[in-house]
Amino acid sequence: MLASQNKDPNTGSLPSRVTNMASRFLARQSRSKLLTMRGGAPTVTFTFDDVPASACERGAQILEQYGARGTFYVAGSGCGASIHDGPQRASIDQLRAIWANGHEIGCHTYSHPAVRYMSFDELGSDLNRNQSVLKEIDNSILLRNFAYPYGDMSVRTKRYLEARFDSCRSGHAGINNTVADLGALHAWPLYDASLDRIKIARLIAETVQGNGWLIFYSHDVAERPSRFGVSPDLLDWAVGAAKRAGCTLATIADGLELIGARRAQSDATSSQILATES
Repeated sequence: MLASQNKDPNTGSLPSRVTNMASRFLARQSRSKLLTMRGGAPTVTFTFDDVPASACERGAQILEQYGARGTFYVAGSGCGASIHDGPQRASIDQLRAIWANGHEIGCHTYSHPAVRYMSFDELGSDLNRNQSVLKEIDNSILLRNFAYPYGDMSVRTKRYLEARFDSCRSGHAGINNTVADLGALHAWPLYDASLDRIKIARLIAETVQGNGWLIFYSHDVAERPSRFGVSPDLLDWAVGAAKRAGCTLATIADGLELIGARRAQSDATSSQILATES
């Protein structure tokens, strides 16, 4: 049995960080769930990890002003919690409100571990617990799409997770073009600390030029965001810029349909996407 790891593997010793980088690289090279993307309008998706309360409040509100909806990847153990030196997490009631408004709820595990360190039994139990807890939002909710905590992955856990979910979103910067790896979708961090309007405009322009799928991810949405968060002003500008450029604004679930993916089964614990070429 592997030992569970709930600390950010990106903050360890240098040898540990190098090992982690190598594991992610090998996992990204192991591409067993590929989809030749159906041509169509360029698409932009806004996602939020851990789901601080501010993402449900300010983040969802900004998206809705543009007629858009986002994907919120929830780790159920943090619901309603006050994190030391971090933003307040969204409560079940706040998540229920955005779900009712058409936003997607995704899976970010229950306990937010680095999944590479977990056995399949541990990981499966953790995912089932998250599904059970988040049914408090709505008994019909099915968590079909996943985001890796800390962006951490290995070949073995990637294979396990991509077989369980319709898609898995990585933390690897890139735009999904031509062929999408549904086990590790590319995404860009939308953080005030790392992106500005010029870079965002370039990413959107590249997405339009290649008819690609650009996925952004962030955490809190605040006037003074954390280093993993975005300000309301920058988020509003990014959503508006994507819409002005003619991009389709979609959740992860809707984005998958737009690129030509379809669900193979209705059960969330075993659902898979069949890669089909248009």
